[in-house]
Amino acid sequence: MALELVKIRYETGRYSWNVLDEYGMPVDSIRDWIVHLEQINQSPNTIQAYARHIARLGSYLRANGKNLEKINVTEYDQFLQWLPYHMKYRDAAAYNLAYFSSALPPLSPTLRNQVHLAVKSYYRYHSGRTPVFATVDVSQHYQPDQSYKSFLEHINARRTSRKKDPYLQGDLGKVRRKITQKRMSPESVLDLIRACHLIRDAFLITLLYNTGMRIGEALGLRHSDIDLADKIIWIIPRSDNENGARAKSRRARAVPVMPYVIAMYEDYITDDEYAPAFESGTEYVFCNVAKGRIGKALSKSYSENLKGYLIKRTGYQFTWHHFRHTHASEAIADGHGLLAIADRLGHASPQTTLDFYKHLFSSEVRKLHLSGPDRLEKRLEELRSAGISLSTGGLKWI
Repeated sequence: MALELVKIRYETGRYSWNVLDEYGMPVDSIRDWIVHLEQINQSPNTIQAYARHIARLGSYLRANGKNLEKINVTEYDQFLQWLPYHMKYRDAAAYNLAYFSSALPPLSPTLRNQVHLAVKSYYRYHSGRTPVFATVDVSQHYQPDQSYKSFLEHINARRTSRKKDPYLQGDLGKVRRKITQKRMSPESVLDLIRACHLIRDAFLITLLYNTGMRIGEALGLRHSDIDLADKIIWIIPRSDNENGARAKSRRARAVPVMPYVIAMYEDYITDDEYAPAFESGTEYVFCNVAKGRIGKALSKSYSENLKGYLIKRTGYQFTWHHFRHTHASEAIADGHGLLAIADRLGHASPQTTLDFYKHLFSSEVRKLHLSGPDRLEKRLEELRSAGISLSTGGLKWI
């Protein structure tokens, strides 16, 4: 009875998603909706997550003798109560789809919001397209007699209440400690760079730290996006990257970088390590240089594996998004304004930047780590001048 999310790969290298029923047949209503999401240029990661949530919802309903075309609010609430069990015991949940346990902690606010968004998107699409979905069951649950609201309206009304910004609570010393814990020092960035066995990986870390790019934006970076003369990295939204990477923002933006970033890029593409990729004619900056199809753009799974390796080698617990947070913190500390930082990060609105980093715009916090990138440049130059090399013979001057 379980619905299965599967990946579709086309001959061009592009991929998509589909959901199969217990007989291995596509669920047309979900596939049509996925195609719609692709046509409105939704992120591949968003499409994958949304489709997975709808497949889970469909699996749960089928286990209870229902289907996606016939659902009410009570059943949806029970699905949300069952979902933590499924997330924790995936194998057992595959054979016990109707079971749920109140002993498990509820879904996190982030995951709950993502499920709500997926369900709203799915039913909005079908309610305006197919009569069957326009008659989704209504529920009187928690409503006075003779007062009805559609299932979709119930989902629309659901909001996850935001907690008060934790950075605004307590004394300033506590605020500083929390900020420090979430920021990477130039010394820790340097340790991560030195732990890399390839110039390519060292350059990836340097680039993320200096630009605040998302990991997906970096994996989709092409040589034509790097302006050597003006020392600018252009982040271009594309939907045809062979690894599925893309810029989240729908507009191009330019990020000026320091000269040593450009110097490191030039070292990378002129080193013997990159020679096979150069001969392949690849246009991707971060591509396979030793294994797999030489010149093919690096996948998201490789970036996750690299992160795991670096955590083991250095002991630093980090995510790729830590570099983005650190970069924004450095920019605020150096006195850059809200509009400039929002543009540099590629946020759709300055309000987004303010929501994330409003706790850093105080004059006290701004005094912390005023010149991190300069300190990293100095250390890199010292190591380069000393002729220190990696044990594997990779980066020549780190």
